[in-house]
Amino acid sequence: MSLSDLHNFIDYLKTENELSRVTAEVDPVLEIAAITDRVCKQPEGGRALLFEQPCGSGFAVATNLFGSIRRVCLALGVERLEQLTERMSRLLDHIPGPALNNLDRRIAELPEFAAFAPRPVGCNPDLVTMERPDLTRFPFLQSWPQDGSADGFGRYITLPLVFTADADCGHANCGMYRCQLRGPDTLAIRWKDGSGAAMHLEGYRKEGKPMPVAIALGGPPAATFCAMFPLPGNLDEMTFAGFLGGAALEMAPCRTVPLHVPAGVELVIEGYVESGETVLEGPFGNHTGCYSPAGEAALMRVTCIRHRSDAIIPATVVGPPPMEDCWMGKAWERILCAFLQRLVPEVADIHLPLEWMFHQSGIVSLVNPQPGMVRDTAERLWALPWFSQARLLVFVDANDEVSGLHRAAWRAINLADFDGGVFFDDTGRRMALDATGCRSSGKLLKPDEGIVRLVESRWKEYGIN
Repeated sequence: MSLSDLHNFIDYLKTENELSRVTAEVDPVLEIAAITDRVCKQPEGGRALLFEQPCGSGFAVATNLFGSIRRVCLALGVERLEQLTERMSRLLDHIPGPALNNLDRRIAELPEFAAFAPRPVGCNPDLVTMERPDLTRFPFLQSWPQDGSADGFGRYITLPLVFTADADCGHANCGMYRCQLRGPDTLAIRWKDGSGAAMHLEGYRKEGKPMPVAIALGGPPAATFCAMFPLPGNLDEMTFAGFLGGAALEMAPCRTVPLHVPAGVELVIEGYVESGETVLEGPFGNHTGCYSPAGEAALMRVTCIRHRSDAIIPATVVGPPPMEDCWMGKAWERILCAFLQRLVPEVADIHLPLEWMFHQSGIVSLVNPQPGMVRDTAERLWALPWFSQARLLVFVDANDEVSGLHRAAWRAINLADFDGGVFFDDTGRRMALDATGCRSSGKLLKPDEGIVRLVESRWKEYGIN
């Protein structure tokens, strides 16, 4: 099914019984987030939520849209997430001997990938231009009590597609950075040093010019995922979204900045950022269960706001897992697996537990592990940007399927050789644990395969429920 915009996806969720409509009036300050948090903690992530009457706004809010494995699959058009690994692997098969330092360029040059480059179209006629920009008309959320308390601005755009472009070559970047409302026409955007937007801003600083920024909400679900994914190098996010979704995205021009955003979005906020103009943003409640501290953030001055007359504002709530972003991260896990299998061939699979994934930590399956392999593989993984801050990597034998923490925890305490199977990097901040069993002198218990087949064939006969 083609999913070209948020309305289309929400209708799809309705037909799949994956959406709960909330018709009662609810407050976007803390109440919507508290409801969402409670639903996210339900088995399998609960349902997506459509809040039809947020207090003080005529626009609806949608949360937990991607908060389950099933809805992630629906959003990306697959029956199971493993298909993402398979599709990415087939693409990488066209690149002999891939290396990280040129992987983005080599992927971009593949005809099988370039075929999904975005297609420019005219301005979206469904978007209404505000006579005067006013962000306060929209039901953006405050999720946690102390959010934004350093400067007294607690409401945030939490699921944005933030578009910027290189000052020299015009290469576009789309990232997901939290955006704090500072007033009717100002936003604080918190991006990290080294991010695409931060590097673009440095280019504009050298030229002494303000940087154009466009913030889009909604659009094709695949675009939202790709804004979140840490893709290698300068690989174009919107082309990757077309690759994931199976069709090139249509991109429409902005009105007041020289940027394009996906056609069919719910809302577009346009404006400029001056490189030296910052404000104090935060603190902000995140996945650690704590508030990330307040810090300097770029100040965006809004020049234009356009929106659908029936716009639905997508939002996400982050906090202690399980939360929606964890399930979105499982999609990245499957794509990352394909990259790792090519860049580090000893890796058979990777599992990022919901509790660990935002610490770049995971359980790594190795093919035919041998003494010394874990240390070497850990160092190779730590050298990759996806594991540069990894607190813990637990290595297991690929022959022993590991799909969750319970099995890995059992192996870690029973099979690890703590005299020689625990490794730290040079800083002492990253740890790897050899739980493959290759250092153990004991022989692992394995049931007789013939008896297993016999029991399976007679199970109903036993009468055990």
